[in-house]
Order: sequence, then structure tokens, then C-alpha cells
Amino acid sequence: MKKQTCNIEKYPELKRQYKIIAFDWDGTVVNSRKDEIPELIAALEQLLEQGVCIAVITGTNFKNIDGQFSRHISGIHKKNLFILTNRGSEVYNFDENSQPVLLYGLKANGEENRLLDKIAEKTKHDIENKSENIKLNLIYDRLNRRKLDLIPEWENPLKSEIGKLIVETEKKLKNHGFSEGIKGAFALMENNAQSLGLKNAKITSDVKHIEVGLSDKSDSVKWIMENIAKPNSIFDKEILILGDEFGSVAGFDGSDYKMVMENHKEITYFSVGKEPNGLPPEVKHIGGGPRCFLEIIK
Repeated sequence: MKKQTCNIEKYPELKRQYKIIAFDWDGTVVNSRKDEIPELIAALEQLLEQGVCIAVITGTNFKNIDGQFSRHISGIHKKNLFILTNRGSEVYNFDENSQPVLLYGLKANGEENRLLDKIAEKTKHDIENKSENIKLNLIYDRLNRRKLDLIPEWENPLKSEIGKLIVETEKKLKNHGFSEGIKGAFALMENNAQSLGLKNAKITSDVKHIEVGLSDKSDSVKWIMENIAKPNSIFDKEILILGDEFGSVAGFDGSDYKMVMENHKEITYFSVGKEPNGLPPEVKHIGGGPRCFLEIIK
């Protein structure tokens, strides 16, 4: 089968020089956290050496990104690298010895942790009450958030399988009697957060999980704008943001749409994802997954 080209040359936006390049990780940079990415690391390191700020915006923890990426880079230019982890809850940078430094950390207090537990547990209970013999899992050990796994029998689906994942998760929920499907599970989590009193709860989903937390990727982008762009007089047109889930998924916004800043119209956004339901007008579609992401970076 003929290899699909990325057609980067058709996008004049990708011929610009950017001072900040920010991107999602899973599905955008890598297909799997087991991937080895030496060619991409070399390309990103060249940008760091040229003074470009590179910012990883991810839902996962620092250890995962460091093991796959940042630990392979050393030198004073590593100060231009920022890892924004746990859906907006942490920001890491690197010192003159290339060692990680936590610049920002949000930590739920006792009451917030109790509420996160209650919201996730009530949502699981509500779905089970409307269903017959359905298996759902709760994941508690995530910083400032809880995850309800709607399809635990499918471990580690690839982002490239998003279409099949939607079909299989919807089919599972509806076959077990939960007719509202994924969108209904998402709405339940939202409603439970409101009724139980967690102010400004952030609800996100990658289809497999519905998450309730204190922060999301919008908080990561806001941090970049306030702490990197603003003090360094970097204009919106000098910022490029890439992801793979900007479009709607199962009736709600994709997790990367949280990176789109409403009042910053000149930031450039590209998706390398499949985006089966189309994209918001701010985002251009290049597709191709991590392969085309590499071509963009190069």
C-alpha cells in the first residue's frame, strides 16, 4: 500500500519561524509509550539549541515523558524545554545541569480529594444502576483527578484506533442497558460534580475514560502564555500548537480542544489525528499521526 504523504508544503503556516512549539504527547508524538524516537529527539534538540521553547502538554506524569524523551537531552539548551504534566497540574523545566525542576504544582487538599472520590464513585454507581452486569473500573492514583474506565477489558488502545474504540465502548454501554452511551456517562460526571459541590471541576474524556479533575490542558496553555510568552514578548503568531484530538469525540469536545485559546486568534493549531468528526475552525488538519508530527518538527 502506498505510504500517505503529509503534504506539509501546502501549508504556508509551517514555513514560519515559531518561538514556542507546544504539543500533546500520546497519539501526537508517539503511538505508544514504548516507542523509541531518536530521530524526533534529535530534531527537537536542534530547535532547543536555536532558542525555540518546546513545551509538552500531557495528561500523563513527568516520569513517562522523561523516560521516553527528556532524559535523552542534556546541555544548557535544555532550559528551553518545559514538560506540563497531569492535565495542567504540574510544570517542569530544567536547570543548568539538565536536572528537572518543578516550577508549578497544584495539589488537591483533603476536601477536594474526598469530593473527587465521591464524584467518580457516584458516576460509576449511577451507570451500574442503569445497566445489567456491566464492568467498570475506577482509577484513583492520578494527581488531582479520578478516572472512570468504561471499557477496562480493552487495555491501552492506540489513538489510531479511536474510531473502533468509540464503536466498541458505545456498543458495550448500550448492550448492557445504559442507553445514553459515552455522552451520557460524560454528562453524568459533569452533573455529579456540580451536585456534590466541586466548583470549577474539569471533565475530560479520551473515550475509554471519563475523568474528573481540578485542572486540564487549558491550564497548561494559560501557564505558557503567562510565564513564557508574556515575559518574553512572544506574539500569538509566533506560537504553534499541535495535537490529535481537537475535534468532537462521541458528542463532546476532544481533549486537545482544551489547548485552543479563545482570545488568542493568531496562534496556529494543527491536528495530526484522524479527527473522524471534523475540526473546529481554528484548527487545520494534516493527519498522519506521529509520522507527520516528525515531518512538521523537522
